[in-house]
Amino acid sequence: MTEAQKKILIVDDDENMLSMLHDFLLDKGYEVMQSVDGVEAQSLFDEFMPDIVLTDIVMPGVDGIELLLNLRKINPELSVIAMSGGNTGHADTYLKMADNLGANIILNKPFKLSELLEHIQKLDVDA
Repeated sequence: MTEAQKKILIVDDDENMLSMLHDFLLDKGYEVMQSVDGVEAQSLFDEFMPDIVLTDIVMPGVDGIELLLNLRKINPELSVIAMSGGNTGHADTYLKMADNLGANIILNKPFKLSELLEHIQKLDVDA
């Protein structure tokens, strides 16, 4: 599967972050869908069937940890990138938890878009 065919679902309650990531990945040739929360992401997941889910951890309602666990039940082979700025100063704790629960990659916000792209390309190679 070529890079242009890869589907990425981005989940983040920060609409500025969501928009920036969406535009960046679209510009890099990925097919991108976005969601502002974990509940919407779960329903989009079923219709979009992404190759990679890029999710924030700290979100209201269904957070990134719960989303990760739910999506892993549906597709254990799914590539998941978890990201967090912590909102409450506990980003490292949240990311460690996501890592322990099976996230392929964890990113501390803020991160460089070039770093994100490198991780996505690595997931493509490892797949």
